[in-house]
Amino acid sequence: MKKYKNQLVFILDLFMVSISYVVAVALRFDFSKILIKSYHSYSYVSILIVTLVYGLVYWFFKNYRSLWSTVSIHEALNIALANVVALNILIIFRISNLLEGFPISILLIMFMITTLIQFSYRVLYRYYRIVRIRETRRRGGRRILIYGAGNAGRLILNEILENDKLNYFVVGFIDDNEDLSGSYIYGTPVMGTRLILDQAINDYEIDEIFVAMPSVPEEVKADVAKYVIQTGLPIKVVSSSKNLIESGLSGGVRKLDVRDLLGRPEIKLDTSKIKSSLMDKVVLVTGAGGSIGSELVRQIVSYKPKHVIMLDLSETGLYELQQELKISGQFDVCDIEVLIKSIRDKQELDLVFQSFKPDVVFHAAAHKHVPLMERVPEEAVKNNIFGTKNIVDLCLKYDVDKMVNISTDKAVNPTNVMGATKRFNEMMIQSHNKLGKTKFVAVRFGNVLGSNGSVVPLFQKQISSGGPVTVTHPEIIRYFMTIPEAVSLVLEAYAFAKGGEIFVLDMGEPVKILDLAEKMIELSGYRPYEEIDIVFVGLREGEKLFEELLMAEEGLTKTENNLIYIANPIDYDIDKVNLSLKRLEEAVNSYDRDVKEVLKEVVPTYKAVS
Repeated sequence: MKKYKNQLVFILDLFMVSISYVVAVALRFDFSKILIKSYHSYSYVSILIVTLVYGLVYWFFKNYRSLWSTVSIHEALNIALANVVALNILIIFRISNLLEGFPISILLIMFMITTLIQFSYRVLYRYYRIVRIRETRRRGGRRILIYGAGNAGRLILNEILENDKLNYFVVGFIDDNEDLSGSYIYGTPVMGTRLILDQAINDYEIDEIFVAMPSVPEEVKADVAKYVIQTGLPIKVVSSSKNLIESGLSGGVRKLDVRDLLGRPEIKLDTSKIKSSLMDKVVLVTGAGGSIGSELVRQIVSYKPKHVIMLDLSETGLYELQQELKISGQFDVCDIEVLIKSIRDKQELDLVFQSFKPDVVFHAAAHKHVPLMERVPEEAVKNNIFGTKNIVDLCLKYDVDKMVNISTDKAVNPTNVMGATKRFNEMMIQSHNKLGKTKFVAVRFGNVLGSNGSVVPLFQKQISSGGPVTVTHPEIIRYFMTIPEAVSLVLEAYAFAKGGEIFVLDMGEPVKILDLAEKMIELSGYRPYEEIDIVFVGLREGEKLFEELLMAEEGLTKTENNLIYIANPIDYDIDKVNLSLKRLEEAVNSYDRDVKEVLKEVVPTYKAVS
């Protein structure tokens, strides 16, 4: 039957044209049998002409192909338009005497009846289908509440009502706009504000909550997220209305995660400036297989550079990124080269610079795990400092336009080896800035959510294993930013760069790690301390209770982006920096020298803690 659905709809529409014709004649002659009989001689020819005209118009407009299950005002307008065209053709026939003696009033009455009937049985079918689906799901579907009765909430409800494969039953809406309380959306009630959320969950046995507020400020989203996770129910959030429209629930809705609790304001970028800085450029990204490096590649490719060189010693990270870019189609946007190289091998790096002649270098390769680097400080120095020195030297040798060094808040008054190496790199690039054509800059920011080895994936693993979740200290705090946010700001800082700057990203409010652990446990559907315990294991070697983004002597200068600042530059003598490099080289090559002690000497702000 489904095979011939379009043909059956076409026949039904034409049959209704004939019925409408008969009714129009009866109405025109006030149901008088005498008058109708006197008109009868014209009726057979007329009905044939009328049906033929309507049939040709319907074939042209293809309204019989529209899905009744999703019929809307759009279909109503198409039906009306098709019938208007048919009506005008018939009026022209009447004026041209092709329908001699045929009252125009009958055509007008018939037009109204036909349009009304055709739209009515489509709407009735949709209503019947919705009622049938609702009743089926009411008995066995997953019962959900939608938090947010705006456009996104309505899109979710509509998608659930229209999609047979979604076994959800929308019990109602929650919305903090009191004016909407008591109203209905597609027959589904707006129950009230968040004040009745717990009551609604208990009364209607809710299984899941969808938060549909993609357009409100981030701090409002965070407030709602913190409120709904207290229910202990699974929570999903609408990522964007655009994704919801294009991909439905599968692409427009995701699980609530820790990012939603930060409440960071939306980042507004000058993408035109970034695009003009990267378009048709040859870009080298070191550490491209890591968290920051891979996101740099993703975003850089979207600005259509000429060539992107992804360089890393980790073949796994590079392979996964390569496959991701191929699947997403980004691999074809520009030339992309994948190179498994070490930044410590200057000879190999020289061949890379000689072959590809990069215009821009984003240097994200580094050892960054604080406790591990405390145990092997010589490896941190070899990789982080001398690897960076190799990049700096080759940028100068091959006249690279800009080199952007990814730094960290741990470089500010460092208390560990990793932070000290990063601080030395900042000093090194500032001292080398005026030695050639290359503009050297650094971008300093705090922790990024979800990066390899960061606290978030560690907590996730501990929670999935049943706990306990380990926190080093009850008062420890950190700045957090999502990886895409951080990289977006890095790219804009690059576009701003004139050379010699250390850009500092506004990380928002610091987050207490204990609070983060508790929220992540709640996000996973458990009760902190009761179902998943939290234990304090003490500060790790080289770890501080809080991080800083700025040294006292630096100060800040604003940029065009209110989330990006410039630490006022400090002049570093190139001869002193080179002497420091020589002393560090002697230390890492000699088992008689304490690398940490030499680091303290060459990085005056480094104060090691144990």
